[in-house]
Amino acid sequence: MNKDYDILKVNYGERFAKLCRNLFPTILENDGVLSDLMLSHFASSHFLYDDIINNDIDGFRNYIYSFTNIEIKRRKTNKSVKELMSDAGYEIYECHTEEDIQKFKKYYQSGEELCTFRGGRLDDCYVFFAVKKNVNEIRREDFKSPKRQDEYGTSVISIQFSRGSINTLSIKNRYNHTVGHPDATFSNNLENIIPGLTDAFEREYHLNINQTESQDFELENYVLANDRRYYRYNYEINNIYYCSNNIIIDGNRNVIEYDHEKYLVMDYFIVDLKMKTISLYDESLKDSFIDSFQNIEKIKVEGVKENKIITVTEKDKEDVIIEINKYGQIIKLEDKNLVSVGDYFMSYSNYLQNLNLPNLESVGNWFLSGNISLKVLILPSLVVAGDWFLYSNESLKIINLPSLVSIGNCFLNNNNSLQNLNLPNLESVGHSFLYWNMSLRVVDFPSLVSVGDEFLYCNNSLRVLSLPSLESVGDSFFRFNKDLSEINAPNLERVGDFFLSNNLKLRELDLPNLKFVRDYFLCDNTMLERIYLPSLENFGDWFLVHVQWHKSGNFIERKDVILELWKIKRKARKK
Repeated sequence: MNKDYDILKVNYGERFAKLCRNLFPTILENDGVLSDLMLSHFASSHFLYDDIINNDIDGFRNYIYSFTNIEIKRRKTNKSVKELMSDAGYEIYECHTEEDIQKFKKYYQSGEELCTFRGGRLDDCYVFFAVKKNVNEIRREDFKSPKRQDEYGTSVISIQFSRGSINTLSIKNRYNHTVGHPDATFSNNLENIIPGLTDAFEREYHLNINQTESQDFELENYVLANDRRYYRYNYEINNIYYCSNNIIIDGNRNVIEYDHEKYLVMDYFIVDLKMKTISLYDESLKDSFIDSFQNIEKIKVEGVKENKIITVTEKDKEDVIIEINKYGQIIKLEDKNLVSVGDYFMSYSNYLQNLNLPNLESVGNWFLSGNISLKVLILPSLVVAGDWFLYSNESLKIINLPSLVSIGNCFLNNNNSLQNLNLPNLESVGHSFLYWNMSLRVVDFPSLVSVGDEFLYCNNSLRVLSLPSLESVGDSFFRFNKDLSEINAPNLERVGDFFLSNNLKLRELDLPNLKFVRDYFLCDNTMLERIYLPSLENFGDWFLVHVQWHKSGNFIERKDVILELWKIKRKARKK
């Protein structure tokens, strides 16, 4: 028992060793058994204790005990894979080419697409897609609180096997990373889809599937590698797992361990301490972060409590400061040298909390688009931003970008914590600007001239909107807002479909220069009492539909203008 305790303490920490003493008293009666079991199934890690305590102690205990009398439960069958999947309600397709894979992208909502669709997956894996026969009846909007095993999540699944002598299985969910363990749907057990499926796949496709009953054990942020051990990972990108302790697990689930004296794995980047370079393991990611470092003279790594501070010195430049936490995740970046960055800059760096780039003027597409943790953003010089800027950030509450003039599509989409946004020099924005921001209360856009479709779509907290310079807007402008009671847009001349539709509190609207509107203008605004549109020249179908015309005799000021336009439209239709 003392021998086991000491081995567990060295490899997993003292708290974990004490936990095992409480959980496995029977196993500990046989010296060396428990330590062998642990080392055979879990890579050494001092994070394991906290991860088990915070997730599933009972599941972990049952998992370890299962190896004392393990039985692999697989049903034999004479049916084919296609027949079994049909019995389970699916149509199954094998993908032989990249074109075959792309045919299934249509089933995935924007932001929930599999990494598989980015290309190259067939180099490492056998890829299948299974689609429920009634898939067209299962709608994403009906599932407000997604769960991995719900009807939508499992209505389209990708079943993938790593290539090689041992074929590791991954069953990928339709929600992708919107839910936990999306790459372990049905616990990565084909028998959980329908009994006999494991046997059918092995028989038909000559596979040796690395799948035992023990795969029913799951631990958040842990992956089972080909050495049959679990590793804690920080990121899964393109079927590659970037782990703590300088480990990367490739697309075939092979374990690659980097020498701590020569390398440092941070996020999904590799720092070569000897050659003085920062690179990507997976070059297909094309992350422009690595382009920031061209002539590194020195890389210094210092420990600060549990974290590390990496100081990168380049010739004739100020030092770049990078801080990583105990897992190897980047949490802080300060770089006073950057003026412009390309696409995908740190686009997968989920855990960055503090970003200071004081001289940055322009960024490409997908800038920090995967970040969920940013709390401090300092970009005082930023003028131009591309598409998908800070998509789905969950932590930022206040953003001040005083120099920003132009931005692309999907700017700050799904940022549900954002409350205050100051963009005083912003002039033009693309589509889906601040789409689905539930908490935004204060905005400042005095210079904004034009916006694309879905501007502030589904914002539920903004009450007053002032856009004094705005001239044109696209479709679904401020649609489904529940609290807007005042809007100021004196220079607005042209609007698209569904302008301000489904707004529940707006009572008055003055748009003195509005000339052209398209379909469904102000539809379903049930509280409107007065509209002033003296310059209106043309409007589309369903103009003011479901608006309560009877509320006031002066509901539409200059009603003669509106009536004359109706006459013109009727004549045009008759022709």
